Amino acid sequence: MNETLALPPRLVMRDLLLTAVTQKARVFLIFFCIMALTIVVAVQVQPDYKAKSSLLVLLGTEHAFRPAAGQQFMNSGSVDAEQVLRTEASILGSDDLHRTVIREVGIEKMYPKLFKKPGPVEQWYINTRRFVTDTLGLTEPATGAADAVDPMVRAIDAFTHNLTITVDKKSSVIGLDFTNPDKTVAADALRILEAQYFVLRSKLYGDVQAPIVQMQQDAVGKQLADADSALQMFKKEHDISNFSERRAVLLKQQGDLETALTKSESTIAEQTARLTQLNQQLGSVTGAKKGNPNAAAALQGMVHAYQQRQEDAQTHYRGSPAVDEARRQMLERETDIARMQATQAYGVQTDRNKTEADLRSSLAGHDAIAAQLTALNTQVRDLDAEELQLHQLERSRAVLEDNYKAVSKILDERQVVETVEANRQSSVRVIEPPGVPALPQPIRRLILLAGLVVSTLLSIGSILISHFFRAIYLRPEALEMDTGLTVLASVPEMRTIGGPSGSVLVVPG
Repeated sequence: MNETLALPPRLVMRDLLLTAVTQKARVFLIFFCIMALTIVVAVQVQPDYKAKSSLLVLLGTEHAFRPAAGQQFMNSGSVDAEQVLRTEASILGSDDLHRTVIREVGIEKMYPKLFKKPGPVEQWYINTRRFVTDTLGLTEPATGAADAVDPMVRAIDAFTHNLTITVDKKSSVIGLDFTNPDKTVAADALRILEAQYFVLRSKLYGDVQAPIVQMQQDAVGKQLADADSALQMFKKEHDISNFSERRAVLLKQQGDLETALTKSESTIAEQTARLTQLNQQLGSVTGAKKGNPNAAAALQGMVHAYQQRQEDAQTHYRGSPAVDEARRQMLERETDIARMQATQAYGVQTDRNKTEADLRSSLAGHDAIAAQLTALNTQVRDLDAEELQLHQLERSRAVLEDNYKAVSKILDERQVVETVEANRQSSVRVIEPPGVPALPQPIRRLILLAGLVVSTLLSIGSILISHFFRAIYLRPEALEMDTGLTVLASVPEMRTIGGPSGSVLVVPG
């Protein structure tokens, strides 16, 4: 390499131009070959059409905290707009959403090349790429037939590569671009992507709690029905149509029996006192001191005594007629008195017998009333025990009924909320719907431009290489700089003039 760069710039540029002129055939060949190859590649490349769309993301209630059914709403603070945009972009970039779009459009229609048999060059490229990835451990080694990749997996990878999601944080706008060789397919894919995105978004953000509350209502309703059945069965088994009325009836009967028992006891006391009084009267009439007086026995004793006195009078007291008459009259008066006493004794005895019979009847009635009162007291005690069970059953039923009303209220409110949310407009709005692109992507122009740049650079590189690595000197100054000697003369460039015979004539150029 000579010291050309040490020369003045104007001389260097002249030498470079002189080298380009001398090497014009090589430069033209390089430029022509590269441009020809670029044109061939540009012709073979199929241009893609890009469908565009944009979405406006607004902050909605789906991005805020949503309490469970029945709980009070609590403000959890402001929502981060950047986080919302990232979330929406992640939903748009999900593989499941892409798979749904590919299936709806048709994998054969969207990517027909996946079902074509690759050519030799493409197969060589696939095998080389697979070998490199397997060697570097980027993928699992292929194992024969299992190496066949599912076309859907490859289609999803291609879809993700063709889809461009741009997030503008300042304007809260998400831009969508999708490229495909078929402009109709590109527009349809983007349109279906947005439609399925709204469907998937409604599922993800949907806060459907009504079925859960409905299950709770059904469970509480079943418990309430069981409580009603247990309460009715208890009333039926214990013959309780109305507990309050039955209790009032039993207490009234208990009061009546207690009143009747008190009256019976009073009557028995009166009859006992009357019987004692009659016994005393009968004793005073008959002269009985011990035991129960008996009017018939007393009368028989009086008659027997009278007869005895009469016989004694006839046997021992016979005398003058006056004395006999006096004694007779005295006996008659005694007989009258005895008869009066006997009559009185019979009356007292009759009253005594009646009083004694009434007393026995009163005692029997008292015993009957006492037995009825005892049985009624037992029923009241049993009713008190049943009242505790009844109150427990009624309390359980009341609690379940309140729970059922509360759950029903929550269910009604939740159904209203979910109905409003289902009919509410989405917080993501379509600014620019996808349309069919009119012009393809300028991929061919880019390829031609790249080929032009590459050919130009290679041509310039060829000129520079020829200039800096040549074995001759174009300038005496360069020779003097390399050798350090003074150049006295130089041979100018000459051109060869002659024919095929090989004779040469050198003349100044």
